[in-house]
Amino acid sequence: MQYGLMAPEVPDENSISRGCITMQFSFYMSELSLMEYESTEEVRSLSAGPFTLKTIKQINCPILAHICCVDKFKWPLTRDTAILRVTTRTFIIALPGLLYALQFPSLCCRIRLRILSNEFMKNGYYRDLRRMKLGGSAMEYNKSGMLRTLRPHFEPIVQEALLEVGNIPGLSPLSMGEHNSSFQRACRMSVTTKTIMESMRVKTMTISLLDIQESNAPDEDQPSRAYAVASTYTRLVDAAEYASLVSSGLGEKLENVESPLPFSKIDFGYKIWNLNEMGLLTFMSRFEPEVREEMENVAA
Repeated sequence: MQYGLMAPEVPDENSISRGCITMQFSFYMSELSLMEYESTEEVRSLSAGPFTLKTIKQINCPILAHICCVDKFKWPLTRDTAILRVTTRTFIIALPGLLYALQFPSLCCRIRLRILSNEFMKNGYYRDLRRMKLGGSAMEYNKSGMLRTLRPHFEPIVQEALLEVGNIPGLSPLSMGEHNSSFQRACRMSVTTKTIMESMRVKTMTISLLDIQESNAPDEDQPSRAYAVASTYTRLVDAAEYASLVSSGLGEKLENVESPLPFSKIDFGYKIWNLNEMGLLTFMSRFEPEVREEMENVAA
């Protein structure tokens, strides 16, 4: 070694990130609400704070995912996530068993919102309903009670959109009595999204935990990476709901409910990835304690 020069430090293999995260959009103020399926009148605030939309690409596996976050509460953005822009600053977001409202204040200018709309259009199943003037008016800002007023108008539209991309709308079939409420499902979805994002960021997401489904489209039309879809996340959430019912002694009521472990072989026109059964078991092992913590944080 020459005088005055130090040999390059050899990094610890266990600390090397295996995921590349790109910020697609951010704004410092937003609110995320959940419209519960148990009551059409119930609108629960889940989180308020900075909104971010990120893309994460796995370096040692050919997969990617898009993640939305309000403060610390997360949910996925997938090509089969239904998104409606119902007013200038209100977006309705639907996944199987979940109906969210994402709202921005008047401080968020139209140019910024147009950028976000373009991201939703590119990476989700997006429709702009502002010209329809749902509820008989075009509401510019987030008035009190606005979501309750508009819900009867936009809910049938968003349900139809989910069906068009092969997802089943409405309350989870694994919701029974006090078990597996819409709120619990939203918290499980947030934990699932965090878990998958973190496992992609570091090297715990390996090819042995994945099932990558090829498309029938010509190879030249397919991206090199496989995309996450709604079932990438909902299968883990469904499995947690399924296990919750079994552990509560309600297993006999599941005879007519399809197991969440298989996933549909819909051809999306591009490669998609899901967790295989080994992947589900791996992530389920530390799932419920984090869900309870998430529920406590929202309730606080």
